[in-house]
Amino acid sequence: MVLSLLVLGNAWGIISTLFGMNSLLGWGRRAFICTTSKNTGSQIQPSQWMQLHTGVNANPGTIQLCADKATAGQRWWYSLGQFPGIITVLTVVLLTYLVLRHAERFGLYSPGIATRLRVLGWFLLVESVLGPTITVCANSKLWSTMADGPSSFQWLPGWSALFAGLALLSLARIMRVGTEMREDLEGVV
Repeated sequence: MVLSLLVLGNAWGIISTLFGMNSLLGWGRRAFICTTSKNTGSQIQPSQWMQLHTGVNANPGTIQLCADKATAGQRWWYSLGQFPGIITVLTVVLLTYLVLRHAERFGLYSPGIATRLRVLGWFLLVESVLGPTITVCANSKLWSTMADGPSSFQWLPGWSALFAGLALLSLARIMRVGTEMREDLEGVV
């Protein structure tokens, strides 16, 4: 059910983007391309240290730059910054669906469950490091297309994904041992 809703939602987003009613990952007629630096307490005004490019607005009180008419390069960097989160959601939903289907067909203590949990755990571990790295690099490049000036994008690992990945790896190990014990028990009986 969840997988079909996810597919239908993405299909609607793509179709409405193609016909100009929506935007998806920075593409479409109503695309809103902004980037925000994580500096706090600073006020940004166009000045000597911050030269804004044509068509870029700065919001006072925050360090946020928005493009009025985004170029293809700006859309590309914005899309790349949003991409890791979308891939993570789609992958986690798909792998969870596969785990549940396998458990329904073959039982909870089957070798495939441990393998799928291990794959999901490793994916979340890698994503907790790689996702923020891609996002910070893309936002930094997007910032440089909008202004000539300093920006600070802080890299922070995805702690929740990191700990969830470690928990899933531990659970996969427990499930593998449980599967081996079940096979031994079936052999004895």
